Amino acid sequence: MEETEEAQLTHAALRWLDQNGALTRLQATLHARAALTSKPKILAAPVHVDLARLHEISESLAILVVERPLRAQKIFHHILHIASVAITLQLRASKEDTDDHCPPPAMPPPYPTHPASLYHDHERKTRFDGEVTIDKEDLDLTLHSLASNLPLDASMASEDPHSVLTAAQIYTPLQVGGMPWVPEWVVGSVRDLPLHLQEPRLSLVGGRVLSVSLPSSFTKWVRYLCSNPGCVGTARDLHVRVFVMGRPESDTVHHRPPCRICLSPLSEDPASRELGERMTVMLLPSAQSHALTRDTPTHAQALRVVLRDEMMKGVEPGQVLEATVMVSPQRLPQFPSLEAMYVHPPQPLLPPATLPPVLRQLVSDRQSSPWSLVLTLAYMFAASVTPAGTFHSLKLALLLSLASCSSKKAGLAVLAVGTNTTLLLRLLWWCARYAPHSMIHSSLDPVTASCSREPDGALWVQGGSLLLARGGVCVLGEFSKFRNDVRRKVCRVLESGVVQVDCSARHHHHTGPSLTYPLRAAAWACYDPASAKAPTAMETEDNFLHVPLGDLTKSITDVFGLVVYTETPGGECEKEAEEVITFHTLLGATSPSPSEDSLLPEDQMIQYLRMVRNMAVEFSPTAERLIRGYYVATRRLRGDCMQQGSLVPITAIHTLTQVASSHARLALRTTVEGWDAAAAVLLCEEALAAHSGYSLLQVTPTPHLSPNADLHTLVGRKNDERMTRFQKTLEEFVSTHTGDIPGAL
Repeated sequence: MEETEEAQLTHAALRWLDQNGALTRLQATLHARAALTSKPKILAAPVHVDLARLHEISESLAILVVERPLRAQKIFHHILHIASVAITLQLRASKEDTDDHCPPPAMPPPYPTHPASLYHDHERKTRFDGEVTIDKEDLDLTLHSLASNLPLDASMASEDPHSVLTAAQIYTPLQVGGMPWVPEWVVGSVRDLPLHLQEPRLSLVGGRVLSVSLPSSFTKWVRYLCSNPGCVGTARDLHVRVFVMGRPESDTVHHRPPCRICLSPLSEDPASRELGERMTVMLLPSAQSHALTRDTPTHAQALRVVLRDEMMKGVEPGQVLEATVMVSPQRLPQFPSLEAMYVHPPQPLLPPATLPPVLRQLVSDRQSSPWSLVLTLAYMFAASVTPAGTFHSLKLALLLSLASCSSKKAGLAVLAVGTNTTLLLRLLWWCARYAPHSMIHSSLDPVTASCSREPDGALWVQGGSLLLARGGVCVLGEFSKFRNDVRRKVCRVLESGVVQVDCSARHHHHTGPSLTYPLRAAAWACYDPASAKAPTAMETEDNFLHVPLGDLTKSITDVFGLVVYTETPGGECEKEAEEVITFHTLLGATSPSPSEDSLLPEDQMIQYLRMVRNMAVEFSPTAERLIRGYYVATRRLRGDCMQQGSLVPITAIHTLTQVASSHARLALRTTVEGWDAAAAVLLCEEALAAHSGYSLLQVTPTPHLSPNADLHTLVGRKNDERMTRFQKTLEEFVSTHTGDIPGAL
């Protein structure tokens, strides 16, 4: 590289450090270091680079940061070292003047755009322009002379609060952000990795974390002492080696390196070594995220990305990770290594500014009713799988679950109970397409998480289906075919909201505590009560309706937020629904082209759900009173002496809260009113009535809407009158059975 080009890059780097405030932060760090009793050997001065802003200052420096990051880091490091020497000398001069009872001279901090101010004779220097260059050889000689004039005693040198730091003691890692996501800079798959890379370069990666390794230690820096007592390397920190990203970790620690001054052998100072933490993640690129779904049986290869220290914070399996990485060459046939140098903060998914056309018209037509909009959406939802009106309760529950999806907490879990699991699975798979992210569970994958050890000794935590569905929906499938131990594991996760990974198995040799990850997905499943192997004395049977429930125990129904029974004892409702479904299937089979969902376009419904998920809602006093009162009353009245405790689980109040808030979001309300609480109670009471055979509020389960009824009866004015009567009945029920409990109302 020519001298003029190098000078131009140095000047551009100096301007960036000035505008970015890096020199001001360095000065504050050195002031704080001087006040410490025990001085750290290494001074960390990270260089934050916003590539878009840096490109406006110097295009050549921005290109150098991307294509030759080690060279760019060396330039930034050289400037910060010069600044640290000038600031330290100013501090020393100020301290000497103070000790002599003289007022300190007015010495401003070194101005980064004026390298002349870094010298003692800065007053005689002219203002910096593009023609002035920095003589690196003179500076290096100056630093060596400064080091040689300091005392050789290590204790005296360490006690000096204003000792000059050597170049090796300043750690300047690059943290590059603001890179545009252009295809040339994005690693979308293993095929994008260059096999014949000569030197490290920067790239962008983004995707979902499939598995993580347990943190391991690496050497951040180490100090060596010269074996020659008369050498300056004995007292000063001249032989400090710091880890540099893009180079092997073994370069930091040498066995017997020679002294740079007298070439005598060096020995490591055992008290001067600092360790850091590193972890490796397997990242599935965003372009290949479709490999997690069932309808695309393609294979994808994950990328190995190394994270260090503060970048490891909060990284979990299933998390979406975007980072600027350094691609370093490796010996063939190994792929280049990817090491994260900056993890981008998560960007929120902004909702659409306006409602889609179909939904805008629907919202305008249903403004006068507090229930009609949500019921109409459920009536029109997934009409291409099952006709409108069929499986209405299940579709409503799935819509409410989709509205509750969040990357910060678990969504509303739904369990569909019925014998036609083929149709139920089709409905679950189809509706999962409307979630922000969906994961279809396979029996070949772990459902929660698993631990494994690689041949090199690293212990890995592989995320299961529930963890990989973070922020979306996990379709577990037919829950009745799960093994008993897997059922108990899933129930424990849904009940506690935490996925626990046990890494203390004998073949793992891991004595640390168990790892825990929060559940941040909505679990969907279906259950066939008739799938029990043989009727036994322990088989559950409804006392009133004599509906066989198989091995569907209370422990299973309690952990799922909404349990929807898609069949009734008499079967009259199912017969009408089967006729409509059969006609719909035959009509679709004879049509020349596959029919799209004409009632509710998929893209518009996805936009609408994205909008309602970002709405923040708060509960009104009426809604809180109805939910709390119904929960307390049903817990008291549905106690069963044959069972230990009440038929209503403790988690029912959380389910009611989730359902009511989701109902308010779907209705585009920011306040959960009594209407939403009544709708949530009705849905939960239908499940209790279908399971127990009776309802405390005279509710009859209706999993399917009658095809012979008009829309006014189903979702219109007559339905509003029915819901108004139900809400009044609910208020009387709460007042009657909780009036004697203080604080229940």
